[in-house]
Amino acid sequence: MYNEEQKENFIKDYMRSRVVAQTSLYSLFRKVEPYEVQCKKDCSEFTKEEVLEMYKEFGARSYNVLLNYNVILKAYCAWKRHYHGLSANVAYEEITTQMARDLIPDDAKRVLTKEEVVEIEDQLYNWTDKAIIEALFEGLSGNSMRDLVGIELNMIDQRNKQLVLSDGRVFDLTNRLCEFLIKACYEEEYVCYGETLRVKKLIGSNKIYKERDNAHAADSDDKFFRWVYRRIMSCRKFVGIDGLTMKNLQTAGMVHYLKIGMENSGLGLKEFLLTETGEKLMDKYNYFSEYRVDNVVARYKQFV
Repeated sequence: MYNEEQKENFIKDYMRSRVVAQTSLYSLFRKVEPYEVQCKKDCSEFTKEEVLEMYKEFGARSYNVLLNYNVILKAYCAWKRHYHGLSANVAYEEITTQMARDLIPDDAKRVLTKEEVVEIEDQLYNWTDKAIIEALFEGLSGNSMRDLVGIELNMIDQRNKQLVLSDGRVFDLTNRLCEFLIKACYEEEYVCYGETLRVKKLIGSNKIYKERDNAHAADSDDKFFRWVYRRIMSCRKFVGIDGLTMKNLQTAGMVHYLKIGMENSGLGLKEFLLTETGEKLMDKYNYFSEYRVDNVVARYKQFV
């Protein structure tokens, strides 16, 4: 980070009085750093015009994301001025909601990229929310979300980065998803998103699915599906991205891996799907019909 020690001290102070994901603070300052290097000054010294140009180049999907960034950077400037007597511009205080709205690109409804999914996850407070979003992106869901909701800590092979489901199926995990699932299994409290942040005790341990206190219902496919749905909708409202849905996350993951597969193989979409890697990818994202190659081509050709 640019002026790393100064920003480290700010992050420590900022987190003492606020419920905020530490990863989101580090992620933001890493995101800002190239512009600091380019302008040869700390982001607290930026003019309003430089701030707006930086926000525009971020390519955010939602003006709420930009406003969340602005709250943090505004606090950073205030921290410098009031607690350390250092110079800092007031540019962030001049950024309005309409200015942020005007910076959102016209193609904001396109499929999410991997980088944008990571950015969304970095803003969230709860490990379970991060794990659900990453799992859907990676194609881990199952019928009515049963595979996802049924994950328990003892199913996760951390050394081999694999998830062994209750019926014996094995799902390969990325390092990121493995970390999120383990931390989600240990999570004991849930931070509710909103203007007034509340912390709820979770009932259950060593598993993904946990009820909040005083929230009980009979087990059913509908119950588990709705649990995931509500979690995604809470995250969607918090980050302000309309395209953050269960279906769109799975689409984003499939597109991401199709592009990688086609690039690595040098093949077109249909030709890649006919390879062993393509077949495994279709299995992973639950395409099983005899017409699945044609179905995937029709569904994804516009994205790759």
